[in-house]
Amino acid sequence: MPPVETPDWHDWRMQVPTVIPTDSVMFRNQHKLPKLPLPKLDDTLSRLVRSCEALAERPEAAQQVKRKAEAFEQGPGSKLQTLLDQKRGQPEMRNWLARDWDEQAYMAYRDSVVINVSYYFGFKRLPQSAQASPNAKPDPAYVAASIAATALEFRQLVTQGLLEPELVGRSPEDGELCMESYKWAFNACRVPASPSDYAVKTREDDPAAQCFVVVKRNRFYRIPFADEQGRPYSTEALRQAIQTVIDAHASASSSAAAPPVGILTGINRDHWAEAYGHLAAYPANIPSIRTIQQSAFVICLDEAEPTEIVDFSRKLWTGEKEAGNRWWDKPLQWVVYRNGESGFIGEHSCMDGTPTARLNDYLSKRLLSGESPVRSDHEISRVPAVKDLPFELDATSKQQIEAAETEFAEHIKPYDVHYTLYTRYGKEGIKKMKTSPDGWVQMLFQMAYYLTFHRFCGTYEAAQTRRYQLGRTETVRILTPEVVAFVKAVVDESASTTDKLSLFRAAIAQHGKDMKLASAGMGIDRHLFGLKMLTGKEFSDADRKAVMEGDGLFADPLVQASGTWKMSTSQIYIENAPSYGWGPVAEGGLGIPYMIHPHTLQLTVTCTNDVPGAEFVRNFEKAADLLMDLHEAEAGQKSARL
Repeated sequence: MPPVETPDWHDWRMQVPTVIPTDSVMFRNQHKLPKLPLPKLDDTLSRLVRSCEALAERPEAAQQVKRKAEAFEQGPGSKLQTLLDQKRGQPEMRNWLARDWDEQAYMAYRDSVVINVSYYFGFKRLPQSAQASPNAKPDPAYVAASIAATALEFRQLVTQGLLEPELVGRSPEDGELCMESYKWAFNACRVPASPSDYAVKTREDDPAAQCFVVVKRNRFYRIPFADEQGRPYSTEALRQAIQTVIDAHASASSSAAAPPVGILTGINRDHWAEAYGHLAAYPANIPSIRTIQQSAFVICLDEAEPTEIVDFSRKLWTGEKEAGNRWWDKPLQWVVYRNGESGFIGEHSCMDGTPTARLNDYLSKRLLSGESPVRSDHEISRVPAVKDLPFELDATSKQQIEAAETEFAEHIKPYDVHYTLYTRYGKEGIKKMKTSPDGWVQMLFQMAYYLTFHRFCGTYEAAQTRRYQLGRTETVRILTPEVVAFVKAVVDESASTTDKLSLFRAAIAQHGKDMKLASAGMGIDRHLFGLKMLTGKEFSDADRKAVMEGDGLFADPLVQASGTWKMSTSQIYIENAPSYGWGPVAEGGLGIPYMIHPHTLQLTVTCTNDVPGAEFVRNFEKAADLLMDLHEAEAGQKSARL
């Protein structure tokens, strides 16, 4: 049983048990990937000052940041930079950021992983039978089995190392991305602990790893996906096994839900760690917990029947009344509803969204194309034995579960989901205007925010740093002086179309430069994070306070505001996922997951219910019309001159 005390990061994170061959296609160039670079201190500070200038309402506030940045560079910053450079240069140091980022951004985070950490993808309606008839009646068992079989097909590509590495650019000559995070996709699980969590991983060929878990009415069941000789069960065999779980809850006497042990995984991490320790104190519970943690993934069979996109999204995101029908610590968790709709929930701590997007894009394309998953020529049709995973709950555990239900309900209560699928144009229409589609959409967010709130805010966009060993993400700070100038001009009726578009192109060009820098590991925020972490490890209390408090650079209100993400945005692309979301990261902020389709723009906005999310969505649509109108007007003027 994994311990409640936190093991050392090197022990659990870097010693990953896996069968993936190191010389496989998937890992063929991993050893050649460079280490994450360390930006120059003066470069980072100058970009920080520019970011603050964009947000400053008074020039004096930005000047104050500039003076503090100069003092920091000449004083404690120089020492911290030297220490960070020495850390990066250690022979065994593969990534100077990785440990602190894993621990502080994820594992030491004590709030619920729901809302603020986990994310979801909602699929187009998947086939309800092997005939893929659009009028087929809902068959949750078939949907769950086909998801399981296709996910296992993808798992086989991973474990055999046959998954082609993702690329930095469009060709292999541009370089490959780090594929390490795929080790944490299957047969892994986050574990609650004090003072911070950690994750466990079961080697893929371990007998205990040859199963997935199904949850129905809060009861957990183990379903093996291969027999004792390693021969995989067919999709139909898995469907029949899952159907036995559904049938077991069909009668009135057996349909009552069990106590929702799973709700504990969705509450404050310290509360969950305490309850976890108490559950594990009963030997009868250890096999059930272990099986869930070691399983390849979890499939949740819910009673809800969502049809409308916002309701579908909210149910995926929070679970609502069925939040106990989950194990929120699993990195891979699919939900299948009674009416046959389905989606995915990802736990974020060891793996970012791009690997799971690839998995779910593969899965949904395969199923919607009508292809039947085939993992082997030796599939067997015998129905696998389903094993109940019981929990022995004493009075204390029952009280903890009741308290968790109340805590969870209060946690999700303030949050709203808003959504639009903008249909006037998408990627193809934007490209005709010779503009980066992502840069264009980011400008729409800035316009919409200004129209809604009449001010600017710190804005985060995720950039990948996976071209480096153990690379994850970096921040692109969207708000720049160029963006401010453009947005102010575009809402100014006296400004000309020519001037507005000239400022737009300057803002787009700056966004492109900042994205390129961030993807190359030369962003602002991970560097500042690394410097801050060293103040707590290498500085005396007095020296640390001089940097982090009072008149220190990091205590400056404008510096803090510039790094408070009132808009947190991230683009991922899955062709068959009309629903995609996660929560805001700042009080009063907006979470903005988006997809840029060929002919549409897909936007989810999450926020607390005191934030005008619906108005923001309307202003996004207004901004999208306005920006295209400007470009078409310019094109019309050019045509008229010709």
